[in-house]
Amino acid sequence: GQGVHSVYDPSNLDYNGPWEQFLVGPFFNAPPYTLDDVERIAIVGLAAGTSARQATAVFGEIPIDGYEIDPKIIEIGETYFGLDELDNLNVHAEDGRWGLAHSPHQYDIIAVDAYRPPYIPWHMTTVEFFEIAEAHLTQTGVLAINVGRLPNDRRLINGLATTIARIFPSVYVMDIPHTLNSIIYATKQPTSEAFLAVNYNNLYKSGDTHPLLLDAMNTTWENKQPGYETTTVFTDDLAPIEWITNDMILGFMLGGDVSSLQ
Repeated sequence: GQGVHSVYDPSNLDYNGPWEQFLVGPFFNAPPYTLDDVERIAIVGLAAGTSARQATAVFGEIPIDGYEIDPKIIEIGETYFGLDELDNLNVHAEDGRWGLAHSPHQYDIIAVDAYRPPYIPWHMTTVEFFEIAEAHLTQTGVLAINVGRLPNDRRLINGLATTIARIFPSVYVMDIPHTLNSIIYATKQPTSEAFLAVNYNNLYKSGDTHPLLLDAMNTTWENKQPGYETTTVFTDDLAPIEWITNDMILGFMLGGDVSSLQ
């Protein structure tokens, strides 16, 4: 009961989850970075389209390529989640890594939110995958990936951040409040946390920025982490994601902390 892939409310876009946090990534770039600088987005793990709806509300009807491996989920999104209302969304029913590798486009945001709870597909955690992502980002493009954690176990975050840092010069981690999720941001150019604060102030003062983005930027700033522990580098030859996840879960359950999920 802990895995929520998509949410739809026709009168509300702010769900206090991972979806809106993906939108923050580009604003780690050097200021002034504006809404108009975001011209195309890829979502790996589209599900029923929550992130795509939010991105369209914030950035306008820019092209979004959404990769979802399960065609039935796409059908559900169109029937119950307003997915068919997004004329700017190009839906691809295929594996996200394969789709991204064969995309002819460059993206300002690549959001990775592919899960079969509690597992991240291992082939989206490796140096080789992040090389594909980096090659499909614009010069100021940003990768943002949703990663699970436990209250006292950040092994997946540490391993993924360590791996991503082999490719990207700047890596940031924020913990989403009241969840077991974190977002790792990685920028193609060297950047700074201070840039996020300056861009926030500029967007706030402009008076025409969607409040969803401002709230998400504020949440990122307030919950950014001091860093990560340098640990394992995952590769296509060795990415023991299932083993690490299983060990985390067993340790959590045997440690008697399951009640904290309620």
